[in-house]
Amino acid sequence: MPTSRFTTLLILLSLIFSTPILSQSADADHIKEAVSQADVEFNIYFLAADEFLGRDTGTQELKIASRYIATWFQTNGIETAPGYDSYFQNVPFQRLREPDRGVVAFGDSTFTLNRDFVALNSERGSFDAPFIVLEYGSREELSEQNVEGKIVITATGLEGQSSPQQFFYTAGQKREWAKEAGAVALIELFSTRQLPWQFLVNFLGGDRVALYEGGDNEEGSIPHLWMNATQADIKGFLTASDAESADFELIGEEPEKFYSRNVIGIIEGTDPELKDEYLLLSAHYDHIGVVAGHPEPITSEYIFNGARDNAVGTAGVLAAGKYLSQNPPKRSIILAAWTAEEIGLLGSNYFAENPMIPLEQIVYNLNIDGAGYNDTTKVTVIGLGRTEADPEMKAAAESFGLEAIPDPVPEQNLFDRSDNVSFARQGIPAPTYSMGLTAFDEEINYYYHQVTDEPHTINYNYVTAYIRSFVLAAQKIANRDEAPFWMPGDVYEEAGIELYNRQ
Repeated sequence: MPTSRFTTLLILLSLIFSTPILSQSADADHIKEAVSQADVEFNIYFLAADEFLGRDTGTQELKIASRYIATWFQTNGIETAPGYDSYFQNVPFQRLREPDRGVVAFGDSTFTLNRDFVALNSERGSFDAPFIVLEYGSREELSEQNVEGKIVITATGLEGQSSPQQFFYTAGQKREWAKEAGAVALIELFSTRQLPWQFLVNFLGGDRVALYEGGDNEEGSIPHLWMNATQADIKGFLTASDAESADFELIGEEPEKFYSRNVIGIIEGTDPELKDEYLLLSAHYDHIGVVAGHPEPITSEYIFNGARDNAVGTAGVLAAGKYLSQNPPKRSIILAAWTAEEIGLLGSNYFAENPMIPLEQIVYNLNIDGAGYNDTTKVTVIGLGRTEADPEMKAAAESFGLEAIPDPVPEQNLFDRSDNVSFARQGIPAPTYSMGLTAFDEEINYYYHQVTDEPHTINYNYVTAYIRSFVLAAQKIANRDEAPFWMPGDVYEEAGIELYNRQ
């Protein structure tokens, strides 16, 4: 009798402790059956086809890609966001034309466009005005100084910032503060070793695309320049100069306004309480178009197809949408395909500022993006170790024979270079689930933003396993009892505490 009871106890304990393992295995087997390699290949081949001409923002080809994604959502029973009758979020852009002429003169010292400075926005002007040199041009600093009718000159960014990504993110904010304070122009003195000046000139010079500032009745902004301060102490020169005013001339065409589209779908969760919380699954579907100065007709060797970056990620979101619409988790799901990532994370940034679901209800963002892969045994999670969802992501990767590893090149600041950072800044825990990257080596650079990144060059056995693991990670996170938060001490933890009103 004692032996029988002991045996029964062992069987019960075995069942109790093996149930999670069996459930995890069953989920992986179900996903393996439901997420087919054929679907993965089809979506990548389609989105990265030559006919899409590199899916550049503002093109008819990208618009067609957005329609394809919306149709995928529709045919798989995915809903539109509450209160919306379309899967599209129209994002307003402006096509900025390179100024015809640009000169800023302080006394006998003259600075010229694209040699000494670049224009950040579309505002033009020709005037003589007094200038004032401040430290960073924070809202507090501007309120303490009389800047009415003056050109405001500051260091780039705000105190404590050092990366170009941070400079770009705060530029519009500083420009708005300066305008509100009555300034007529803003000049930031750009100096960082992380981004060579000539690269910045190439990026911001010529015609380019930016988010449209303000509505149709907007009074306008003010001219905003970044001036090269990497080779001279311009701030010291201006402070010591006898000049009290500057001649400012920036002349050129008005910008052209147009719209591009984020594509947003919703899957309602099954738990009566948790369904009001949302897991955001996101990928950008744009790329960088075609080689400048290409001959006509355009042939494949001049097209940046963007198979790895980011047709793979888009295929991952489509796979997750199809599977989770048929197997909804406890929490609700937002499926998002962003426009304009390649020109500054603009589509995701617009959604973060104009959310279709309140941000405080979005408890986690699992982004899928990457430069490519050089290790088909790995999943590289940019942000592993920074949120409480590490166990789910590691287990999901392991279920498909892969190992989840952290960012191998932290000096590249990859966390702040993809759409996830648009939500991390708001406080939402937001890693990026990338293909197996162990270094920025020749294999990565051969494809990254190159015309060689074509769909026929991809290892589909690996990429399918990677996408299946992404779907399983999403399912696991969406089914957690408690929403995962930032790890203590993370740079974005305070923003998260404020967003979710955590004590």
